[in-house]
Amino acid sequence: MEEKLSVWPSILISAVLAIGIVSVLAWRVKPLRFREIRWWIFALASGLFWGVFALVLHMFYWDSYYKYFAPTYVSWLTPLAALFYIVVGLGLRWLALHMPGNVIINFCLLGALESVPEHLLAIYRMHILDIPMFQNVNAISIFIFAFFEYAIYWEVVALLAYFINKWLPMKRAALA
Repeated sequence: MEEKLSVWPSILISAVLAIGIVSVLAWRVKPLRFREIRWWIFALASGLFWGVFALVLHMFYWDSYYKYFAPTYVSWLTPLAALFYIVVGLGLRWLALHMPGNVIINFCLLGALESVPEHLLAIYRMHILDIPMFQNVNAISIFIFAFFEYAIYWEVVALLAYFINKWLPMKRAALA
């Protein structure tokens, strides 16, 4: 089956970005620094990123994507995505901190894996492959793209948490 929308160039670009960002993160942010980031800073970073991201997606993709599977009232619940991802982010952080290996790489890999249950639900329960923009796109390509896509999202959350953690002591010192 030929795909109407070829996602393979997007998969390649997102893979290169995800691997590049996590490589820089692992190189520049030492695991000890990552471990020093307080849980509430991770909660703040997750909430900020996913809350803003959900609002942007809602504003620009409701008519071409979400309206095909989400009831209208869901649009009013969009800001609650931040709360959901705060919990997810804290769970990913906790797991990453308790796994062997590089905590930053663990966090980003776990974030990438988090795409699997979401996209299983989206594909097999919400039937997103029936949406016009995804007709003739196969599920495997969606899962592969989503893996790297979510790695990037959680890398941004990790970067945001890292910079908030760095910025707060400087802000406190400036106010003192």
